[in-house]
Amino acid sequence: MPDEELDLATEGTILAQRYQVERLVGVGGMGYVVRAKQIFTDQPVAVKLLLPERARDRAIVARFLREARAAARLKNEHVCRILDVGILDDGVPYIAMEYLDGQDLGTVLKERGALTVREAVACVRQACEAVAEAHALGIVHRDLKPHNLFLSMRPDGTGSIKVLDFGIAKILDPQSEQLQLTSDGAILGSPAYMAPEQMMSAKSVDPRADIWALGVVLFELLGGRGPFAAPSVNATCARVLTQPAPRLGDLGVEVPAGLEALIARCLEKDRERRLGSVAELVAGLEPFAR
Repeated sequence: MPDEELDLATEGTILAQRYQVERLVGVGGMGYVVRAKQIFTDQPVAVKLLLPERARDRAIVARFLREARAAARLKNEHVCRILDVGILDDGVPYIAMEYLDGQDLGTVLKERGALTVREAVACVRQACEAVAEAHALGIVHRDLKPHNLFLSMRPDGTGSIKVLDFGIAKILDPQSEQLQLTSDGAILGSPAYMAPEQMMSAKSVDPRADIWALGVVLFELLGGRGPFAAPSVNATCARVLTQPAPRLGDLGVEVPAGLEALIARCLEKDRERRLGSVAELVAGLEPFAR
């Protein structure tokens, strides 16, 4: 990525007359995040901006702003708090969020490997709190994965999971203009975490797609790799669509039989046989939380 394309990430840059950029935090396929200082309060914030070429696409801008609207409606402790949203003078939209200290679970897995049962269950249960609130408000995340689950640190030193990135969330409101941003055949999400029905049509998913993704995340946190890991996107999709999910025991990972069975219920290819709600998943995890 040429540096000139990220002029707004330059140290000292003033954004929206409110935020002074301190440093670039990360760059993705759609946008980038900078750490900034809120000028009037001197508090750190994270500001997410679209990449310049993406900011010229009206559909992408609409999806980006949808992330802000969806996340701003959620008040749960385990959702990254939205502080401000707007469009800069040059037309680039931005979202200002609370700045989190810590690492996403994808990085945690890469650096230290699989978690213990207690740790993995605690992370997924906290994520479930945020997802349950989203579902209650008619929001399906559609992109739950370790990199979108951030392990932040509370002031007392304990960890707290924050669910990030509602950029491809589906709003379950037939009157919503946002629903039209997803075409019938569109594939949105990360294939390794997508439910079979989401691969067929992102527009037709319901909350059970998020339950599938949470099951994949739990499997990966415990096993150190995903259940459908493959060397290519096409191979991953083929495994998700045609092959039964493996058991953790197949990887030589010993977990309680009840937890294996719970993960298997999350990874039912037929969503009618899958766990029906996040509340069911939380209840199923309860015995393994201690």
